[in-house]
Parts: sequence; structure tokens; C-alpha cells
Amino acid sequence: MYKSICATVVLLTAFAFMSGSRSADASPTAPISPPIVAHGKLTNQTSTIPTITIFTPAQTGLYRLSIYATISKPDPGSGSDWIVNVGYTDDSGQGQPLGDLLYAYNAYPGEFSIQNFIEGTGGPTVTLEAEGGTPITYSVTENGPPDNSAYSLYYTLERLE
Repeated sequence: MYKSICATVVLLTAFAFMSGSRSADASPTAPISPPIVAHGKLTNQTSTIPTITIFTPAQTGLYRLSIYATISKPDPGSGSDWIVNVGYTDDSGQGQPLGDLLYAYNAYPGEFSIQNFIEGTGGPTVTLEAEGGTPITYSVTENGPPDNSAYSLYYTLERLE
């Protein structure tokens, strides 16, 4: 009787340890996402933003920037526009401005348009190679006289490699 109890305990223990294992080539249970290296949320802004560093990579790499902006308070009497610009330096050593990346008329509520005035498309996701030691930046300018509008800006920067 003692031998059968010991054998049962050994078999149950072995089964318990083996049931949770998986082979080395098994797929992970959750997808692995690129690490987020910077993110920002600026709500109800009423003035321009000078060039701000989002992130300065230590080494050259591939990054993905997702950016979105919206007019949170329109000014119906405005003839001005808000413009979001992004800049970085790739391994050519030349600054790569993404000028007028997002654009909005201050008189109308809603999301900014992507370059070339493609309306209602949400914010762009831009893949870029950034040289180590050089900043990835953004700025917001107003084209026209100051007004009473407000905007919100959101961004996330991920390192791809």
C-alpha cells in the first residue's frame, strides 16, 4: 500500500510540473510591442509651442511616431491656422523636417488634417530613422494673428530597432 501511495504522489507531482510547460519554439501568449520611449498629452493649448525635444536617442535606430491633434475650442471669427511640425536627423546627417505635418483651421472644431489637407484621416504614424545623439522634435505654430481658439496635441514615440 505504501508503494502505491508513493507512486501516485510521484506521478501527480510529475504531471503537475509537466502540464504548465511548453516547447521552446512555442509562440508567446501575448504579443510583444515596441517599447514606448516618449509620449505626451497637451490639452487646450492657446499659443504656439517652440521647438521641443520629444526624445534624443542614444544610438541610431528606427522609430515610429504616432501624433494626433484637434481643435478643442474653435474661434468662428478666426482666419488663422495651427500647424504641427516634426523634425529629426537621419544617418545622412541632414535634418529632416516634416513641416506642416498636421494642419487645422482655427475656425472649425475637430481633428487636424494631414499634410495636403486630407481631412478626417486621424493622426499620422510616421516611421523615421533617427541618428544617435540628435533630437526628435516637434513645434506648433500659428499662421495668422492670435485668436481665441484652443487645440490639444497627443503623441507616442516607439523604438522599432
